[in-house]
Amino acid sequence: MRSSLLLIGFMILAFAKAFAQQPTVTDSVTTTVSIVEKVKPADAVIKFFEYFHQKDTLAMREMMADKVTINSLIISESNGRKVIDTTVDDFLKGIAQIPDSVSFEERLIQIKTTNSVDIATVSASYEFYMNKGFTHNGTNVFTLIYIDDKWMVAGITDTRQYP
Repeated sequence: MRSSLLLIGFMILAFAKAFAQQPTVTDSVTTTVSIVEKVKPADAVIKFFEYFHQKDTLAMREMMADKVTINSLIISESNGRKVIDTTVDDFLKGIAQIPDSVSFEERLIQIKTTNSVDIATVSASYEFYMNKGFTHNGTNVFTLIYIDDKWMVAGITDTRQYP
């Protein structure tokens, strides 16, 4: 019996030693990198508006992809409907030129998001106030793409309904 136990012990040691020398495969992604959840597309748009209200055009530009399209549908009872295309430079210049004496706020009312892994649309109804008075309302539609671990604005289309 003693020799049987000795033989079993020897086999266990030999078995353990044989497998200890085998290379091990580990999934380095799951063991060394923590998974970080993407910022939600709507949160990126909200951040964009925070920069807008601060007139931080540099931060806004950093959130925009190259060749962003900006289109507005102006709707008024007196002038009808008109589409205006704006370049990114003119858009940002217009924001930078708002005098400090003028207060403005674009209040996002309802935000809806449709997205896949790397592209999203964020639609937000809004009301716009200047010097605390209502001027117009409408809908913003942002097209975002996910590049370099962040959502970038690829296009902005809005409606502006004037009373």
